[in-house]
Formats: sequence, C-alpha cells, structure tokens
Amino acid sequence: MRKSIIGFTITFALLCISYMMPVMAYFDSSNIQIRFNQKEADGSSRGRPSRRVGTGSRGECPPVEVPVTALIPNKNPGLTVEEHPTFWFFVPYQFSNISKGEFALQDEANNDIYRTSFSVLRTPGIVSLSVPSTVTLKVNKSYQWYFKIYCSQQNLTNPVFVHGWVEREALKPDLERLLQADSNARSRIAMYAQNGIWYSALTELAKLRFAEPKNTVFINDWANLLRDVGLENLAQEPIVGEVKSSR
Repeated sequence: MRKSIIGFTITFALLCISYMMPVMAYFDSSNIQIRFNQKEADGSSRGRPSRRVGTGSRGECPPVEVPVTALIPNKNPGLTVEEHPTFWFFVPYQFSNISKGEFALQDEANNDIYRTSFSVLRTPGIVSLSVPSTVTLKVNKSYQWYFKIYCSQQNLTNPVFVHGWVEREALKPDLERLLQADSNARSRIAMYAQNGIWYSALTELAKLRFAEPKNTVFINDWANLLRDVGLENLAQEPIVGEVKSSR
C-alpha cells in the first residue's frame, strides 16, 4: 500500500511538472522582447524642434564619421517617469580634442532649471549625464535640454550641439502595479519600452549593458531598442560611463 502511494505521488508530481513547463517557459526571461512603442504625437509637441544629430565639423572640432548624437526618439518629447532623469549621448571625440562640455535644462519659458559644465571621458563612446537630486521634473511638464561640445578654448561661440525635449509622465496605476510586482530587470525595461517611456527604458537597459558588455542578450536588446528609433548606427558603440560636472 505504501509503495503504491509513493508511486502515485511521484507520478502526480511528474504530471504537474510537465503541465507547468509551458507556463515556466512563458515566464523565462529569455522570451522577453524589448521593443520601443513610439507613441504618436498628441499635438502638444508640435512646434518644438529638436536636433538629434550635431554637425561634425563646427566649432573647430575634427571631422568624424559619426557626429555627436543624442539617444532620443525622432518624435518628441521623450518620456520619463523619473524625477531626476538620465540623458545619453554619443561623443565621437578624444579627450584631447575637447575644451569643455555644457548641459542645460530649461522649462518651456526658456528659464534655466539646471546648467552645468562637464569634462568628457577619455574614450569616445556613449556617455550619460544625470540630473542631480536638487532638480525635480514636474509631472506632465515638458523641458528642453541642450548638450554642447566645445573644441576650442578660444572660440566658445560655435559649439557642436544637440537639443531635445523630455516630459515626465505619471505612471498609470496598472503599469505601476506590474512594475512593483516584477523584479526581473529585462521585464521591467520591456514594460517601459512598450509604453513609450523612452528615457526610463534606455537608462535601465544601458546600466545592464554597461555592467555586462559581453552579454549577448543585452547586446541584442540594446540593438533592437536603438533600431526602433533609427539609431542602429550606434548599436556597436561602447558605453563608456557618466560625464562628471566640473563645477
């Protein structure tokens, strides 16, 4: 009798495992697809020009194959859910070619809410710049930013620059619950991307990519995300780190 009970228990357990396998596979993080759902403009961003790509030879900077580029969607503004978002840029110049960099964040009335000079990193590549905790973006407000590179100490009137917009969006309750319940980083990034929250998705994925530059899953995720906004030419560029404020 005891043997038959044990046998039944083992058989039942095996049946349960075989039944659960498709469900387990569904939640396997390898099945997650990180693709950006670029929302259609609602009209509020019309008349707000952006400049995603800087010219390659202005301001006495040396010629480059790929110019200074902001990692932003081609439709503005890019969305974030963070109070203090992080911005990402490709800088093609060597440290010795650059006199200084400057970043400015302004409200819709062109008033500075944050401005800083910074030193670039020694290696060309993708860099980040974060808004400090002393500066808080308000929900449902749009802000414009400028990222400038100066290559001449004598000529500070003609920088290479890119310009764009960011808008902080409040998380919808259903999405907030899903994010709070999910501890898988790739799953959270996929939710941000699917909901068109560009800066949050990009920053979280960039952190994974920077921490594990040889991880093929992160490499593919990064390539897909950039391709979805027409920046596939930057997919192979290294992420070199965060620029630091010099004042």
